[in-house]
Amino acid sequence: MLKYLFFQNGTDDSALMPAGNLVDVEISSDGTDLTMSFKSLLQSKGVNYSIVLSITEDTGRQVMSEIANEIVLGDNPFITIADEANSEFIHPDITAVETTLDGSFQ
Repeated sequence: MLKYLFFQNGTDDSALMPAGNLVDVEISSDGTDLTMSFKSLLQSKGVNYSIVLSITEDTGRQVMSEIANEIVLGDNPFITIADEANSEFIHPDITAVETTLDGSFQ
């Protein structure tokens, strides 16, 4: 089953990314950001997309584990990672989407 990851940080600012395009998840050095990197949807060489999430300090491992578990074991093909507009997050330690989504994929 194909799965998709949903991100929204405003009523008109959202992204839906194929989970299969997720290539890297990285915790910032201060432990307050989680960067999810995706290979290009346009098959462009060397062009990757990143979405940065704000997280509670030093909870990156737990947040990554929850995301990975839902991708691998979850039954729903539509996975909400972070939806600020509706206060819905895959893990309670995700606090915001830092990336401006409508300009990230151009």
